[in-house]
Amino acid sequence: MAKMNRRTLVAGAAAAGIAASTMGTGITSAAARQDGKTELTIYHIWGTPPGGTPAETAAPMTQVVDAFNEQSDTVFINQVTPGGYNETLQKTQADLAAGNPPDLVSNPWAFLDFAVNGLGANDLATVAGDRLPELQALISDYAWPLVTKDEKLYGLPWGLSTPIIYYNADIFEAAGVDPAVAFDTWENFATEAVKLQDYLDGNPVLALSYNKDWPAQTIIQSNGGRVIDDEGNIGITSPEAIAAMQTIADLDQAGLYDRGTSAELSPSFLAGSTAVITSSVASIRSMRTNATFTLGTSTWPKFGDKPISASTGGSFLAVYTRDEAKYDAIVEFFLFAAGEVGYPLWNQTGYINISKLDLDILEGQEPAYAQFEAGLIRETNWPGSRGLEEQTVWGTYVERIWANDIGVEDGLNEALSEIEALLD
Repeated sequence: MAKMNRRTLVAGAAAAGIAASTMGTGITSAAARQDGKTELTIYHIWGTPPGGTPAETAAPMTQVVDAFNEQSDTVFINQVTPGGYNETLQKTQADLAAGNPPDLVSNPWAFLDFAVNGLGANDLATVAGDRLPELQALISDYAWPLVTKDEKLYGLPWGLSTPIIYYNADIFEAAGVDPAVAFDTWENFATEAVKLQDYLDGNPVLALSYNKDWPAQTIIQSNGGRVIDDEGNIGITSPEAIAAMQTIADLDQAGLYDRGTSAELSPSFLAGSTAVITSSVASIRSMRTNATFTLGTSTWPKFGDKPISASTGGSFLAVYTRDEAKYDAIVEFFLFAAGEVGYPLWNQTGYINISKLDLDILEGQEPAYAQFEAGLIRETNWPGSRGLEEQTVWGTYVERIWANDIGVEDGLNEALSEIEALLD
């Protein structure tokens, strides 16, 4: 897919008021079941997972759902948070197989092909009918290609993110490191990170959070390579990919890379044990809330004079219902969620604004919009019905390579061989 960007950004109207509520638990009240409304069930990642503790302030997605339920006379949304994206997709797949499909699911961009070929997502034109143009008019034109496959639309573009750099500005100042210099190129970062490590008494400096295939994509692209190109060719063994992956392996060899688990990396950064972490721009709200230090943000380092070529992240709202009688209810929710009341509530998350509303850029989002303006490449869309397995293989090898558990070239060749064996 070609790079996409937003040509004009306008800071404007303030976000609408927040509808306070508790987090979604997947429990529908008896009254709601008996009032004659059409019930929809949505699986999404932005609530309280099983065993979790609800936050004092409801997550923006829960605010959207609750605001919709408050005003709708015909529809009630029952929300469930199975966990992260993988847990959500696995539950979706199991419930589809059991004949009990959810109606809507937060489906990562990376699994559009899997949603269609593996899970049987409904195309939006069939669901929306003659209201499709009304729905399309609410979301910017550059977002719709993300949910387009074989010239059909498969859901509502929703959470568009990109990975950015978060850093502890207090540590940088104390160590005498200029962030503009450190984050200019990977060569600079390798040099300046040593000063940060000295200040941190030998602790690692850089953490790459989330599933490791996501930062790997931006790193490889920024060196001129591709994980999977627009024609579907897997490029992880290209010279550009090898050199990009070697850069992080070298940082690990020098003790500058944090090998911690995903669950450990963000708490370590917020505790001041590491100085730099990459994460989604959608984390800006929670980072600003939880940081006890001066939080800085930056675009990614470059490889020499090559431009940064970041990836998208996030997800769309896919339709999996097998009950055509629910189509009108789904369209009603989509029109509300992407409209003047719902979308400003959602925009609090920190995702890039892909609506046609003029909303303020949040403090710290500037690097994300800079990368967006430079052009984002869609998060790697793993092909076929075994896309989830393919991503798992790739992410496992990325983790091993960056921890020097396996050599870069050997690891990339083995990953390619295992991924090709999974292709339909």
